[in-house]
Formats: sequence, C-alpha cells, structure tokens
Amino acid sequence: MKPKDTKFPFSMYRESREGRIINTRYSTDEMELVEITYGCVKAQIGTEIFEASSGDILFVPPEMVFRLESTDGPATARGMIFNSSIIEENMENFDTEILYMFYVQAKNKITLFSDGHPVHAQLSRLMQEAYDEYSLKDVCYKLPIRASIYMLMTVLLRYFCGSKDEQDRMIYHNVLRLRPVMSYISEHFKEKIYIESLSDMISVSPDYFTKMFKDSIGKTPIDYINGLRVNYSMKLLCTTDMSMAQIAEDIGFCNPNYFHKIFKQYMGVSPLAYRKSIR
Repeated sequence: MKPKDTKFPFSMYRESREGRIINTRYSTDEMELVEITYGCVKAQIGTEIFEASSGDILFVPPEMVFRLESTDGPATARGMIFNSSIIEENMENFDTEILYMFYVQAKNKITLFSDGHPVHAQLSRLMQEAYDEYSLKDVCYKLPIRASIYMLMTVLLRYFCGSKDEQDRMIYHNVLRLRPVMSYISEHFKEKIYIESLSDMISVSPDYFTKMFKDSIGKTPIDYINGLRVNYSMKLLCTTDMSMAQIAEDIGFCNPNYFHKIFKQYMGVSPLAYRKSIR
C-alpha cells in the first residue's frame, strides 16, 4: 500500500493476494470505497459479513471495523480512502444535515453495489478516473481527484438520503429529530444508557421513542447500542491484548459472560475465536 499523503487527505491502493487482503482496521474520521477487481472475497463492515466478487463496490463509513479476505484463490481489491474533512469543509448548514443523515443511514444500511445497481456504473467510473489521476500524478492532479470525490459523495448522498416518497420524508424528519440522541449514544455507548434518559432528550415517552427509533434507524435502541459496542470490541480484539473481562468492562457490558453472549449473537463466533481468526 502506498504511503498516505498527509497534506492531501486521500490515498489509493491496490492489494492482490490469497487469503487476507485487508487486515482488520478501524478509523474515526476516514471513509473508504473498495472495488473488487478480481476473484471472490468475504467482507466485514461493522457487524455485517457478506460475499463479494469481481466488479462489486463496497462503501466503508467512518468508525466501522473493516476487513477483507479472499474465499477461492487469489483476489484483487482496489480502494480509495479519504478523510471526512475533505467533504465537511465545503458543506453549508443545510448540507451538514444531509451529511449527518448519510452517516446514520450508511452505517445502518451496509450496501453492496453490484453490477445492475442504480449507482454502480457511476461509482465505478468515478473511482477509475480518480485512480488514473492518482497513478499518473500529472500537473494539478489533486484537483480532478477532489472533483471525483465530490461527485462520488454526491452519488452516495443522493442514494442514501434522497427523498422518494412520504415514508422517506418521515424517516428523514425523525432521524434529524433523533440527532441529539444519536450524538449522545455515539459519545457514551461504552457507559450504561437508559431508554428513559434518551426519550427525555426529545420529550417523548419511552415506548414512543423506541418505536420511532426502530422505524427510523431500522433497529431498536438496545440493538443499535450493542452493535456499536460489538463493533468497537472488534477493534480492541484486533489491536490490543486486553482480556475478555477488560474489554467487556471497557465497552459497557456488565460482565464477560454477557459480552460473550452478545458478541456471538452478532458475529456467530465467540470474541476469543474472532481474535484468533484475525491474528
């Protein structure tokens, strides 16, 4: 992988091998687009695991564990990584609401963009244009790369946040209404969180809050919080030697046994088995 240009928050890479293509990684402020250009792979984004093959494109939002490995011989992946600041620095107030909506939707609706998907051709073309510029590094090459990133994000923003009907508009309204709740959860998911406290933030009853949250986010508040905890625990399992008890305490589970139960419920394996598989 080529070293990242620290003066320009963007990089591209091409990895080709059998077995583990991309080791487990987690970033708080970078997003990634990955195109499988050869072979078949198993991808993990957060707690979602799925198969992908040549031509498929993945979007990895910030704060999501990501790894990629081939499943049937060698495979090749080509990706672009860019810091969220490259988008946010040019957003107006209204657009930041759209960007917030996008982050929420993209994290909860992990999508595989395959041939035939409405935006696949656009994503593939724009990624190719950015890759060509990055490879050649001709005069002012960063300008067309920025243009490609802006267009890529426009395609994704419209896909995840475009208002198509009354239901979409209601979801959009409710997700914006939940913004203080989502911000609180993001900052405090490692602590004990009570539904009553969350519902008080938007002045509704706990029952109504739970229904609105599930209708808007697609998960119950507890499922959403536990998903964040499991996602972050995978980072710790990969990058530290913390014990299961230490990790359970660090991410807000009451004890190691409960951590083991919830982790296996989401990932299909125990935390210890997951650590062994990625090391």
